[in-house]
Amino acid sequence: MAISLSESFHIGISDIMMRKVRSLVTILGIVLGVMCIMVVLAIISGMNETTLSWMEERGGVGKIEIFRNWDYDFSKGGYASLSITEFNRLRDLVPEAKAINSTVQMWDSRLKHGGLTYTGVCMGILPDFTIAENWNVDSGRFINQIDVRENSNVVVLGSSVARDLFKGADPIGESISIANNTMQVIGVMQEKKWEGEGGGMWSGNALEYLNQQSFIPISTSISKFGSENMISSIQVLAHTPEQALQLQKKLKLILLNIKRGKEVFRVRSAQEELLQMQQNSRIFSMVFTMIASISLLVGGIVIMNIMLASIKERTREIGVRIAVGARRLDIFLQFLVQTVLITAFGGVLGVVLGFTILDLVSGFLEMPMKADPGMIITALIVSVGVGLVFGIVPAIKAGNLDPVIALREE
Repeated sequence: MAISLSESFHIGISDIMMRKVRSLVTILGIVLGVMCIMVVLAIISGMNETTLSWMEERGGVGKIEIFRNWDYDFSKGGYASLSITEFNRLRDLVPEAKAINSTVQMWDSRLKHGGLTYTGVCMGILPDFTIAENWNVDSGRFINQIDVRENSNVVVLGSSVARDLFKGADPIGESISIANNTMQVIGVMQEKKWEGEGGGMWSGNALEYLNQQSFIPISTSISKFGSENMISSIQVLAHTPEQALQLQKKLKLILLNIKRGKEVFRVRSAQEELLQMQQNSRIFSMVFTMIASISLLVGGIVIMNIMLASIKERTREIGVRIAVGARRLDIFLQFLVQTVLITAFGGVLGVVLGFTILDLVSGFLEMPMKADPGMIITALIVSVGVGLVFGIVPAIKAGNLDPVIALREE
């Protein structure tokens, strides 16, 4: 008499319910292993999403930044700055760039309006700044090519600068003083805000420093605020993330040529950082998956031993089933299905516990964690896989029992 697959499921569930304590102890390793996999996947997913969110707020994954190379030994000569002529030469050599902006930093600039003073960074920039930084004005307008060409005394304020200097009043069209130069406010930037989830190191607005900046035409910063002001950083935006890596290499060669082989600048692309992040995620995932696999391996061995002991206890029952017509394949499937049910139950319990402790782990590590449905599928596939692998040996042994010898078992 053949045993159907549904009957095998029913028998397996009945046996698990009859031996609740033993079943729970048996699947403990599976529960811990699946729970670890859940937490690891959530950490990696959260880290990746946080990094991508940060990159998008800072210009996107196609952005390339050029700035001082702090690892370079400047005693060998060279300066981490460019003249307008050198910058124009570089810009002419990269026509494939979507946007390119040069920056002159004016540290500790004093902006005055009425009786109020705001001390912060004032930056000389080009109109491409808004494209390269993915950042637009909230009111008024941004600096344009006419402002650059005519060395106009105009300024665009960060949201925090405008709020502190004008106390809620509309600053557009008003005049402020920067280093004894009268500047007309033509725009206020959108407020930049980025807060990671999870508290701790992620709390607060990580982009507040941008709101504390103000912007003037780069030509004005050089001609009216001191000839010592040189271009200290450059932002370049590629049309696609894939193009960014090629453009990054090209910019490195151009800068080495301009600086006669001295690596005074560092060229960094968001795409390069993204690839590095993905590599680190793979390593992180591999290490912790190996740790979780040890728990799954131990759990699988325990399950196999328990099932072998169960076969010993049920030898006479197996003999009776074979004697009344059950095929060896039916016996094999019955025990294999029972093992898979146990591990699948362990997987479900591990998923539930994993989701339960995500908030606790996130708070302890002070980093965001992102759970998604794909984790549930992965965890259940792993748990069922453990049942299949470690259930084959007991199932084969049960199916190969000699019915005559089995019926003699007391």
